[in-house]
Amino acid sequence: MDSTVIHICLQTQGAPSNDGGHAVGERWVCSCGDTFVYREGFNRAGYPSVEWWPMPVVPQPRQEQKVRRGLLFGPRKG
Repeated sequence: MDSTVIHICLQTQGAPSNDGGHAVGERWVCSCGDTFVYREGFNRAGYPSVEWWPMPVVPQPRQEQKVRRGLLFGPRKG
């Protein structure tokens, strides 16, 4: 994700603000599915600032699936 893009969901009603009332490391997921974390980083001017930054989604482990035999390849013969 390009860090210079301003995400419009941070400007909507119900979105967290940059007023400093949040704990560092706090996460927020907007209605479109993008995830943000409140952390320290460098802004466009190069100065350190604590604000909401985009982050990748935390992966969830897959549920175990039953073995489906013969979907692509059959058992080895020979």
